[in-house]
Amino acid sequence: MRINLYAQNRHTLVLDGIPMSDFSDGDFIQIKADGNAASRTQGGDGPGMNISTDQGGSIHISLKPTSPVLGILYELRKQQQNNPRMFSFMVMTGVDEVISAMGCAFGELPQAQTGGPTMQGRQFALECLRVEWDPSGVEPAEGGMIPLAFPV
Repeated sequence: MRINLYAQNRHTLVLDGIPMSDFSDGDFIQIKADGNAASRTQGGDGPGMNISTDQGGSIHISLKPTSPVLGILYELRKQQQNNPRMFSFMVMTGVDEVISAMGCAFGELPQAQTGGPTMQGRQFALECLRVEWDPSGVEPAEGGMIPLAFPV
């Protein structure tokens, strides 16, 4: 069995075919898939479960102000404003998960913060029609599923 260790330098991020680099310190990629969530309900006929459908998601990328791809992202944003189109996004995380997103477009422009004791990242928000996780590179734990203690 291979031990899967996290390595921040193993992250690979490609946006519209362009490899991203020079990420800011800390959490430089945040991905949130919307939908596909379960919520319990209680009705007159007893308990139930509602499962929502996949509803896309959002991605936030944080780059250093000195990143060589910063200008490329600003140019992509400008092109999107002049000729609306969507693009794709792919991340291979430090634990070999592959996260892909299709039908993406820029959300709000990044906020600029300067003058502090540390260099602040430039945040880019992307809204996506579809976000998919492929955890096939992550090995499952030994023993399989834990049996349920109550009947379903």
